[in-house]
Parts: sequence; structure tokens; C-alpha cells
Amino acid sequence: MCNQAETQAENQADIMADIDPRRFIPEGRDFHYDEFPFYWLVRLHALYTLELERVLKRLKTGIPQRRVLIVLRQHGVVSISTLAMHVVIKPSTLTRILQRMREAGLIEMRTNAEDARVTDVLITAEGEALAVRIEEATHRIFVRGYRGLDAGELEHLMKTLRHMFENLSEH
Repeated sequence: MCNQAETQAENQADIMADIDPRRFIPEGRDFHYDEFPFYWLVRLHALYTLELERVLKRLKTGIPQRRVLIVLRQHGVVSISTLAMHVVIKPSTLTRILQRMREAGLIEMRTNAEDARVTDVLITAEGEALAVRIEEATHRIFVRGYRGLDAGELEHLMKTLRHMFENLSEH
């Protein structure tokens, strides 16, 4: 019977058999950062963030607020912990953002009817209106980003990114 360490080593060996570590994994002289997928993910995210910040600044809002509004529009009522997971912001940081959004009239926060320990968040009409303006203002960024890619390529990219996310999410 194999122990857990041996099984992990075998799985890692199987993976490494499919990957040329000199090309995709940062080790040794044969590594080239411009062939490292995470290098391109980081660069893409940085450029995407700069573009979004530039556009959102004109609307006097920011990326965290945009993320919150998008999730609320799609899911309706969401708990703070669920919202934090979807918008990729620590709950303590998110709570401060939500308080400012509530003061601005963009969201409402309510105690969950089934569990008083849970706070639910929902979008207001004013938040919905801002979300629409954000959508219109950021549309060109996504069109530019997807230029030259067909639906199949985008679907493959999404599948690959989800797969990599799931790999890193494993404990």
C-alpha cells in the first residue's frame, strides 16, 4: 500500500512528464519568464486593472464596487461571506466597502431572516443604475480584450483558467 507522500510524488511525476519544466516552471537556466503562463496572467490582470480604474474613475467608483454590483445583479440577495468569495476581497475589507456603498445608497444590508448572525446584501435602484453605467463605460475594454478570439477560443480559455484555479484550490 502506498502512503500519501508516495502517491503525491507519483502524481507530480505524471504531471511533470507532460510538462517541460525548463519551459513552464521557473527552475534553472532554461526557464524563460515570457513563456510562463502566470507571467502573462499577472501582466493581463495589471493592464485590465489599469484600464478599468481609468474608466471607473470618471464614474466616481472603483473596481471593488463594480465587482459587488455585478455579483448582486446576478445573484440578488447575497450574504457578506458569499459576496467576499465572489468578489475576491477579505470579509473585513469588504464590510468597509459595503458600509460606504450603503451610505451612498447603492446597496442595502439586512439581517438574514433564517440566521441572525448572517448579513445579507442587496442592490438598490440607485446601485442598479450605477451598474448599468459601469457596464456601458467598460464595454469597450472587454471588446478590445477579446478582439481576434472566437467563441471556441474563449470557451477553451475559460475552461483552462477554471482548471488551473481548481488545481491551486486543492488542499
